[in-house]
Amino acid sequence: MKIIKSNTIKIQKSNFNITTIGSFDGIHLGHKKILQTITKKAKKNNGKSILITFWPHPRYVLKKNNDFKLLTSLDEKIKIFEENKIDILYVIDFSLKFSKVSAYNFVKNILLDELKTNCILIGYNNNFGKNREGNIKYLEENKNIFNIDIISIPKQSVDKISISSTKIREHLINGKIQSANQLLGRKYSINGKVVRGNGIGRKINFPTANIQINEPKKLLPKNGVYAVKVILNKKTYLGMLNIGYKPTIENKKKTIEVNIFKFSKDIYNNKISIVFIKRIRNEKKFKNLNELKKQLIIDKKKAELI
Repeated sequence: MKIIKSNTIKIQKSNFNITTIGSFDGIHLGHKKILQTITKKAKKNNGKSILITFWPHPRYVLKKNNDFKLLTSLDEKIKIFEENKIDILYVIDFSLKFSKVSAYNFVKNILLDELKTNCILIGYNNNFGKNREGNIKYLEENKNIFNIDIISIPKQSVDKISISSTKIREHLINGKIQSANQLLGRKYSINGKVVRGNGIGRKINFPTANIQINEPKKLLPKNGVYAVKVILNKKTYLGMLNIGYKPTIENKKKTIEVNIFKFSKDIYNNKISIVFIKRIRNEKKFKNLNELKKQLIIDKKKAELI
């Protein structure tokens, strides 16, 4: 996959360049339908699949001081796009200046002149250009002006529940990790680095790796204990993870800690990925560390059943 991070580079015209546009936060099942369609069309026509996305997310530029959280970082998006065999990823630096580009200029200058687009594939609720004036209706009305083919993707659903990044966020905020995973079509995950903690877990025979996530704006699921898979140095382990404030030891800072099963190596400063499988329980304050240890034994048994 070729990655372009400048809006001044023109690409070569192929037999058939098919382009889609979006923030693609979460890259859920609805998004995957779009990815599958453009790669299939490109291959059928011996052409190139092109995906335009924006970074930072437009919400951070257009709405200041909001608490909006991301489902996917740019690095995560790049990895998933590559796995889905996108030929060209065009990352636009989204700014206030860029937000004022009209839908006409977006199509003319970027889609046609820079990307040599023959066909555009667009979601049913996708908008682009100044004041979100560009959409499927705009493209259809100006089809003859732009001389470009248009494909619209309808709303997708899982078990009659419409798929959206908003619904996935709601599930994660409420701790419904399995429901979020179902709409994503994959397991929700976070990436980070192992940093030093206070060592309390080791004292009760449940050593934990403290995680500093790579993307500070990444959405964390509801505080509590989760059964997870841990990816470390290209190996996968089972584990259980706690998100929260560790009320038993009166910690005032929110932490992310994972106990990796059947593992005892020193991994400080190592890269680590956490894949969420199932929520086990809410965070709880115990009378003492011994009571906490008893609960962790129960939690571990539940996590080992996944």
